[in-house]
Amino acid sequence: MNEKIRSIALLESLTDAQFGEVETYSKVVNFSKGERLFQVGHEAEHIYILLDGKVSIQVQLSSRPENMSIVVLQKPGQLVGWSGLMGGSHYTANGVCLEDSQLLQIKGQKFMQTLENNPESGFSVMREIAMVISQRLRNLQSVVLKTI
Repeated sequence: MNEKIRSIALLESLTDAQFGEVETYSKVVNFSKGERLFQVGHEAEHIYILLDGKVSIQVQLSSRPENMSIVVLQKPGQLVGWSGLMGGSHYTANGVCLEDSQLLQIKGQKFMQTLENNPESGFSVMREIAMVISQRLRNLQSVVLKTI
């Protein structure tokens, strides 16, 4: 993988050896505008890191017939589909490309194994992920409050 991927904040605390391990179960994937990365209820096997493009994270509220976007991701390095880190989990939102997009797809359970086997790096990565989850929950709360 190239230096652009190596410099992603979520991955920069990994040693070269750990990054090399992540490379063995990751790949760059391309999605077209309107294509779904994942859908609510589907088995969550991967996490994604945005490299280029724009992705909307959408939820279905019982009070509205249409999906509502809780966040639009358009900065390289942003995490998408963190449910993929939790074994046996399902996606809790839809990930939809708003334009042609390129992402790094990482096998979630293998990534978690790498983090568990390397606690120091794993802690740094999980701290980054916790900040992402916290921000997404605040965004979701804001969306819900606007619909009341």
